Amino acid sequence: MFPHGDQKMTAEECRTNQGILDSIEALGGSYVWDAEVFAVTLMDVAVEDDKAMPLCGLRGIQQVALDASRLSVAALIALAGIQGLQSLVLARRTLTDNQRSELGRFGPEIIEVDR
Repeated sequence: MFPHGDQKMTAEECRTNQGILDSIEALGGSYVWDAEVFAVTLMDVAVEDDKAMPLCGLRGIQQVALDASRLSVAALIALAGIQGLQSLVLARRTLTDNQRSELGRFGPEIIEVDR
C-alpha cells in the first residue's frame, strides 16, 4: 500500500491514478501528486464532459482546478462528488445560486475564478 496524506492506496489504485494523470497531461493539464498534496489543473484547457469525467476515478485527490466553460452542470456535480475532494476551482464559469448550492452539498469548497 502506498501512503498519500492519511489514506493508503493499493498498487492498483496508484496505477489507475497514474493512467488518469497521464491523460490529463496529454490534454495539456498538469498535476502535483506527492505525500502532502494531490491536485490536478486543467485551467488552460477548455475540456468537455467526456475529458473531465475520468477525474472522478482519482483516489486521494484534494483539489481539481479547471476551465469549466464547456462543462455541463451534471459534470460539475460529478466532479464535486469526488470522495475526499477539498476544493473545486472553476474558471470561466459563473454559477447560479442554485447551482452553487447544489455543488456545495457534496462537501468541497467551490471556488469560482475569472481567468
